Amino acid sequence: MASNPTEGLFYPADRTRTGAGPAARLKQIPRRLVFRWAGWGALLAILAQSSTGFLEFFTPKKIGAFGGLVNAGNVSEIQVGDVKMVREGKFYLSRVPEGFFALWWKCPHLGCTVPWRPDDPVMEGDSGFASKGRFNCPCHGSIYNRYGQILQGPAPRPMDRFPVDVRDGKIFVSTGPDKAISRARAAPEDAVKA
Repeated sequence: MASNPTEGLFYPADRTRTGAGPAARLKQIPRRLVFRWAGWGALLAILAQSSTGFLEFFTPKKIGAFGGLVNAGNVSEIQVGDVKMVREGKFYLSRVPEGFFALWWKCPHLGCTVPWRPDDPVMEGDSGFASKGRFNCPCHGSIYNRYGQILQGPAPRPMDRFPVDVRDGKIFVSTGPDKAISRARAAPEDAVKA
């Protein structure tokens, strides 16, 4: 029988008489604290998983795609004066008498994609070894030769180029925005020899 009339259904029993004193109550972890830590732990786990997925998605790991090393073909496939588009690497491989250039197809003016026009008349710089072809930006009319040199239009500098490496008769190009080489003038000495 309860000695206190307020004990019962709506009021908890006095625990001091049953042996559960203040020291025993301190050893128990409150349920709200358990739920709070579980909620924060779940939120941190979700954030960790999503940030890991974000980093994996935006980190280039492929070989043979833009942002990595691209095999542009064999040296024997490309003759002097030829320009080959390499879609995977977003560049044009241009062979000039001095060697090879890998020209990023992004216009330095406003970033438009510059197409190669094989039937357009040749302009200065290419006239000694080619009869037709030039790069012509459709956005604002910048015109470039096979070296990537700006010949006409509002572009502030030549087309950017990527590093080229010739090994065992194959042409490899390192691509990506961090690999692009800006230059004030397209010099024939920058061509990579076969």
